[in-house]
Amino acid sequence: MTRPILETEGLTKRFGSLVANDKLSVTVEEDTIHGIMGPNGSGKSTFFNTVTGFYRPDGGTVRFDGEDVTGWKPDEIARRGLARTFQIPSPFEDLTVKENMLAVFTGGLRSGVRVPEEKRARADELLELLEIDHVADQEAGGVSGGQEKLLELGRILMLEPACVMLDEPTAGVNPSLRNRLLDHLETLNDRGTTFVIIEHDMRVIADVCDRVTVFNQGQVLVEGDFESVTGDERVRDAYLGGAAEHDASLETLIGEESTESPSEGAAADTGATADAEPAAEDASTEPTPAAGGGAIPAGGEAAGSAAAATASSAASALSGVGAEPDGEPWLVGEDLVSGYGNHRVVDGVSVESRDGVTCVFGPNGSGKSTLLKTLAGVVPAWEGQVTHRGVDVTGNRPAENVHRGVTMLPQDGGIFGNLTVRENLLLGGYTVGDGAVREERFDEVLSSFPELEGKLDDRAQSLSGGQQMMLSYGRAMMTGAEVYLLDEPSSGLAPSLIDQVFEMTRRLVESGAQVVLIEQNVREALRIADYVYILAQGQLQFEGTPDDLTDEDDLVELYLGLD
Repeated sequence: MTRPILETEGLTKRFGSLVANDKLSVTVEEDTIHGIMGPNGSGKSTFFNTVTGFYRPDGGTVRFDGEDVTGWKPDEIARRGLARTFQIPSPFEDLTVKENMLAVFTGGLRSGVRVPEEKRARADELLELLEIDHVADQEAGGVSGGQEKLLELGRILMLEPACVMLDEPTAGVNPSLRNRLLDHLETLNDRGTTFVIIEHDMRVIADVCDRVTVFNQGQVLVEGDFESVTGDERVRDAYLGGAAEHDASLETLIGEESTESPSEGAAADTGATADAEPAAEDASTEPTPAAGGGAIPAGGEAAGSAAAATASSAASALSGVGAEPDGEPWLVGEDLVSGYGNHRVVDGVSVESRDGVTCVFGPNGSGKSTLLKTLAGVVPAWEGQVTHRGVDVTGNRPAENVHRGVTMLPQDGGIFGNLTVRENLLLGGYTVGDGAVREERFDEVLSSFPELEGKLDDRAQSLSGGQQMMLSYGRAMMTGAEVYLLDEPSSGLAPSLIDQVFEMTRRLVESGAQVVLIEQNVREALRIADYVYILAQGQLQFEGTPDDLTDEDDLVELYLGLD
């Protein structure tokens, strides 16, 4: 009969006013493999960091093997028998693989750096078990990404822990090595080691986990076996995003052109990020989200027509690079391979920007952001080619691509909090040599986001979450780009602001630009999508129009990378 080996009760961790873990109570049974699932931002990594002592909890308790270890230091917890790995291994690159294993047992300078013979024998045993003994004498900086993952696991196992928490152990690992790694985990589990796994490859969770806990918004959403949790509608909502009508089919959502007014409560909620208090709403300027994903400025149909005219007239200023929709892809990535260190994250992906909004979907860890950064020149392409207007820009720096007309909005918006709103906007126009064009774009940004006009001399960090999002869009628009790469612009925003994000995205299209959008809220993004790519484990699972994604069961399988 099994017993609990790891228990958290009411575990809470805050960052400012953001509650990353909200009274989490999780029980891991001894001799099991326990999976932790959840969409991006659901609190999984914070949970690992808090349980293992890297973060001090703001409430609740952590018990390991019957002992309260709440607030212990990471090394104390590890030596007690609860160890962890990290998503990106960090071996001592100048030491050999075996030396890395033995380094776990060096006692520092005062010890004379001596390792007991029994520990050397333990290292040899683990190297053979993990099938990396053939690279034991190679420097760790020269082995493959998959071998680094195995080395990371081996170093932890040198401590002979009772429980190991693994953060995405198969990320960046090729399929054959992935299967070997899973075989090793099951062998070790049979020998008595308990594992807790964060993993975005759902096949891993399905193959090896005895029980699964799903997090969402810092709380436990549901627990059970893999089939029961993945069949739960609440889990689908968490991964795919909520919809205005949760009972509506995807076909209805994609084709919806409703003109119904939102509830008064939704219109009144300006939303905010966790780090800023919302500003008072100006009813004369605030756009009210429509049910179909559009926006109708306060004042009714006439005001809406005026806004449409303004958006139309803005095209010449905001598309200063010379963008005019022609039905051709302007930014093309072919057979792209990229990653970090020895870890391949994007594996042979081909994508194109198209007229309208091109959406890239996939679970966290699937390579979406890395793909976008590769297109923008932030992350170098290891293989493949990126072209813009037929010109090879594979080796371009990000600044060179901005000059060409390709701009990326990072997930956090990338605004400079200590600079004023005006200064942030002018930084967006630093590549514009014509002062008149720069002033015209500045005026058009303020016309698009009138809330910013009265805050030009305020520091950006004082803005509400919605206003910071507007500033990020406005600064990108100042570049006059023809291709915008948007990395989860709705992340961290109140639900009432999500429609505004998509409306602003559509404004970029109306100005003549092509948009590539990464978005976790799949259901809402499908309302404005013209073309869709779905990634899982760094590879394309689907490409096509939103009309091809009306079967939600198929979408869930594609999105989660299930066979």
